[in-house]
Amino acid sequence: MVDKVLIHSQGRSVGALKEAIDHYRPSMVFLISNPDTNAGKMKSWIDEGDSRAGNYSKDVEHCEIININPFDEETVLQVIMAVQEAITKAHQLSKHGDLEFYAGVTGGTSLMVIGMALAAIQGSLKTYSILDAVHSDRRSEDNLFEITFINELMVLMSWFSNDSRRLDNIKYLQCLENRESQGLESTASHMDRNKIDTQLSLEYKQVTVDTTDRTITRQLQLLESKGCVSHKGEKPKIWELEPLGKFILSMYGESQPDFNPT
Repeated sequence: MVDKVLIHSQGRSVGALKEAIDHYRPSMVFLISNPDTNAGKMKSWIDEGDSRAGNYSKDVEHCEIININPFDEETVLQVIMAVQEAITKAHQLSKHGDLEFYAGVTGGTSLMVIGMALAAIQGSLKTYSILDAVHSDRRSEDNLFEITFINELMVLMSWFSNDSRRLDNIKYLQCLENRESQGLESTASHMDRNKIDTQLSLEYKQVTVDTTDRTITRQLQLLESKGCVSHKGEKPKIWELEPLGKFILSMYGESQPDFNPT
C-alpha cells in the first residue's frame, strides 16, 4: 500500500488545498505557510475531518504546518528546507514505507512558489498546480493539473544520476541538435559515423556518432521512452529532438561532448 503525501504551499486561499485533498486523497498533509495565513484554520478542519477542507480530509492521518518567512531574501531556501523536513517526517510516520509525494506550486507568495518548484525538482516530487476557479474556463474538476514537464524532467534527472554511464546518451541528443541546426534529416544510418570510409572533417564529426546504426536506434528508442526525442515514419525512422531533450542538453551538453575533435 502506498501512502500519499501532500506538501502544499498554503497562502490565504482555501479552495486550492481542498481540491488537492479531494484529488489525491492523501494520508499526510504538510502545509508550508506562515502564521499570517489561514493555515491554522485549514489544519483544524483537516484534523476534524471537516468537509470544508475536502470530502476526503477525514482520511488524512497526519497534518502539520511548517512555518517560513514568505517575504525574505532567504524565503526560497526556507521553503526548500521545509520540504526536506516534510519528506523526512513523512518517512518517519509512514506505516508502509512506500510513499508518493505531491508538491503544490500554487499557493503563497511568488518566492514560495519558486521554492516549491526547486524543492520538487531536487526531491523528485510530482508537482501540481491549481487554477483559480474565478478566472478559469475549465470545468471545476479540471482546475488541478500536474505539471508534466517538471515531472518528466525529475524522472529523467533521477535516471541520469542513478548511473553516470547513462550520461553517454547525451551524445545522441547533441548529434540530433547539430543536425537539426544544419537542416539535416536524422536517421540512424545518417548518424552512423562508421559508414563513412573517408577521413571526416570536424564539422562532419559533429553530425555523426562513433557507433553503429543499430546501437544508435536502440539508444534513441530508449531516449524516446524518456520523452527526449520522437520519430516520424518507420523505414527509416526520422528522429527529432523534443523540448525535454533540448532542456537536458542545456544542462549537460557542454560537459558531455558528443565527439572527440582530435
